[in-house]
This record gives sequence, structure tokens and C-alpha cells, in this order.
Amino acid sequence: MKKLFFITGVMIMTIQTTTAKLNIPKYSNLNYKPEHLIPRYIDANKLKVYIKSDKTLPIVRITLFIKTGKVYEPSDKVGIGTLFFEMMREGGSVKFKSTEIEKKLEYLGAEINTVINNEDASISMYCHKKDFDEIFEIFSDIIINPAFEEEKFNLKKQEIIETIKRRNDDPSKQVTREALRMFFGIHHPYGRRSEIETIEKITINDLKNFHKDFFTSKNIIISASGDFDENEMYNKISSSFSKIPSTQPNIGEIDEPNIQSGKKIYVIDKRLRQAFIVILHKGIKRHDDREFPLSVLMEYMGGGIQSKLGNEIRSKRGLAYSVYQYFSKRDKSGFIMTYLGTKPESVGEAIENVLNELQKAKNGIIDGKEFEMAKSQLINSFVFRFENVFSLLNEKASYDIYLYPDDYLYKYTEKINNVTIDDVKKIANELYDLENYLIFIVGDYNRFKSQLEKLGEIKILKED
Repeated sequence: MKKLFFITGVMIMTIQTTTAKLNIPKYSNLNYKPEHLIPRYIDANKLKVYIKSDKTLPIVRITLFIKTGKVYEPSDKVGIGTLFFEMMREGGSVKFKSTEIEKKLEYLGAEINTVINNEDASISMYCHKKDFDEIFEIFSDIIINPAFEEEKFNLKKQEIIETIKRRNDDPSKQVTREALRMFFGIHHPYGRRSEIETIEKITINDLKNFHKDFFTSKNIIISASGDFDENEMYNKISSSFSKIPSTQPNIGEIDEPNIQSGKKIYVIDKRLRQAFIVILHKGIKRHDDREFPLSVLMEYMGGGIQSKLGNEIRSKRGLAYSVYQYFSKRDKSGFIMTYLGTKPESVGEAIENVLNELQKAKNGIIDGKEFEMAKSQLINSFVFRFENVFSLLNEKASYDIYLYPDDYLYKYTEKINNVTIDDVKKIANELYDLENYLIFIVGDYNRFKSQLEKLGEIKILKED
């Protein structure tokens, strides 16, 4: 009897719950705007510096952003940028030998790191505040007076050559690299890659000239955050980096790439269990306001498992274990990349379904609820780009390097929020060109050959 009463009570509660109006609180998008930052300038050479104290932890971080990159390398010495920044980190300075620097960093738990990208580069340091003067002295001498020690130079060249020999070990990286080469052209700076011959030609004198060409106060922005007094930090940075010359950087002009029209399909025949696929469409350059509706479109179409491609290609049809889409903008061009990982037997079906989804979007078939979710995801995730003061300063400095408007970051969420569904339909119609695209596949060709013939002319490339 007690059991019957309990069951009856549960049924009544369930009926009341389902019939009553649920009081689910509504939520709105975060209204986050990053703090407005005002730069300071070194008097002697007008080098721009962002400085902000952050006493959350007893650490100090400094980053130099340099307007340089792989695209500015001489065509006969492609790879010099990578070698240069490796040597900046490990090749010693006039005052400090490389072995001395390595021991000091390891003993103090400090770091000096370098990064080079296509159109920018950076050098950064990290240390406990009590060790700042020691590490900063090394850091500044590396930047102003790099030694490019010969023994390290020869070792680094060989390491890079070995990396080139193994560059095809990871097919997921291989397919994206080779797809972009064919898309932009193998001789265009956006499509070139390092070769053993180009690395072997590089000399220490070439590295010295690279340093002279790009390390000028007109070409560098500094960010500094951590547990310090801001005026004291400004004086220390000014004292060290006022030595950087204020000459014009030697940055060559890059031509716009000649992207071929039509449907291009390239295959590297490789016996693999999986097939790796990239589909490329022409995108937009930097400083194009279409980036805001395009950002929403990318989130809507390929921003994760909940996106249109994630749901339709992966979840519903099981045609890919990985699928996503993103866009990249550069100074002279841009691209939209759709990436797929699937079994060889599903290659043709997976590609056809992706192209069908792009065609739907091009035709204006955009789900209103999913569109709003994509916007919300972009707006609400924006705050996580600024986890600390260091992140904020680095974001601002990195956009300054590319000459973005001063209020770009502060108006970002507002511009995303102002994107309408019609804006997204328009950009999809403009950029999802189903008559002009490039498909690149790395996989076992015999297992999907017959599936591709109706998609266009196929060209088999030799792996190198």
C-alpha cells in the first residue's frame, strides 16, 4: 500500500511539473569589453610599449612583437626566419654565452621563448619578480646583440633539415600544408616551404642582416605585465631598448596570389587507414568588415561538434571522425578551410555531403536558432581570450602590429552582436563558391578513386 501511494504521488508530481509553466531563467550574452589600454613610448626611438602592473602572482612577463614572418624570407633562403628565431633563443649574445644562458634559465625556472608565424614573430620572457633584473639583462642583450654562435648555428641547421626530412610523418599537417601550397602557388610567399637546399644556403651573415632589417623601433611593440611598479618598469625597458635603432624596416612588398579558378582536386597516394581531406575556398584579407558575419558563419557551419557540419557530417551520418571549418585572413589574401578526417571508403560521400551543406547555406538556408547560438558562442567566449593582464596586453599589441583600429578589440563583441542572419546569408552566398574550390586528399587512392571522378579532374602528386 505504501508503494502504491508513493508511485501515485510521483505520478501526480510529474503531471503537475509537466503541465505547469517551467520558470527557467533567461540569460543574455555577456557584455564584456576589455580595458582600454594607453601605450607609452620610449623617448629616444619612439618604440611603443604597453605596461600594466598585475600583482596576482609574483611573476613578470615581457613580449616583443615584431612585424616580420616567413612570408618575408628571400625565395632562395626560405626557412631563414625559423632559423633566425631559433638562434635568437639558443645562439647566445655578445655578453652571455648560450651555455651560460641555459644554466641560468634552468636554475631560476625562467623562460625565454621565440615564435615566428607567417606575418609576425615574437620573443618573450617569464621569470619570478626577484630574478627579473638577471633575466631581463640576458633577454635584452639577446635582442640587441645576438651572437649567433657558430657551433649552435650548425647544429640548428641540421635540426631543421632533419625536421624537413620528417615533415610528412603527420598526414593531418601534411594535407593542410600541401593544400595551401597548391591554393596560393608553390612559389608565392603564402605557399612556399623550406627545403634542404634553402636551409643549407643560409649563413650567419644572413642572420645578422635579418636582424638589421627587422629589429627597428618602427617595427616592434613591447608588452610588459606582472608584479612591478609601472614607472620603474618603463625606465628599465627604456634604458635597455632605447638602443634599438629607429630606422625603417626592410619589409618587401608581397604580391597578391593568383588563385586559380575552377574545381581542382589533388591527391597524395599514401597507404593509410584514414583519409585526410582539405577543401579550400577563397576568403578575405585583413581589415575587411566582412570578417564579422564570416566569423558567425564559421562558428555556425564548423565551430565544433554542435555546428552544422559537426552535426550533419559527423553525428547524424557518421562520415567523419573529425570535421571543422575556419577562415584565415592575411595581408594580401585569405582562405576558408574545411577539414575532414574519414575512412577511405567514405571519402566521396563525405565530400559530397559537405558541399551540399555549403550549397544550402549559399542558398540562404540558415537555421535561426542555430545562428543565434553561433553568435552567442562567439560573444560569450570572447572573455576567455583575456584570462589575465598578460593576455590582454598581448592581444592588443598583436593587433597593433597589423595596424588594426585602436578600438578593434573594444568593439568586437558589439560588431558580432550586430550581425544579422541576412548578413550571414550574404557572406555565405559570396564566399561558398561551388564552382571554384580546391580539394586536397592524403590517403589510399585505390580505395576512393572511383568516388572522386564525378567531382572534377584529379591530379596525383608525388610526396616530397
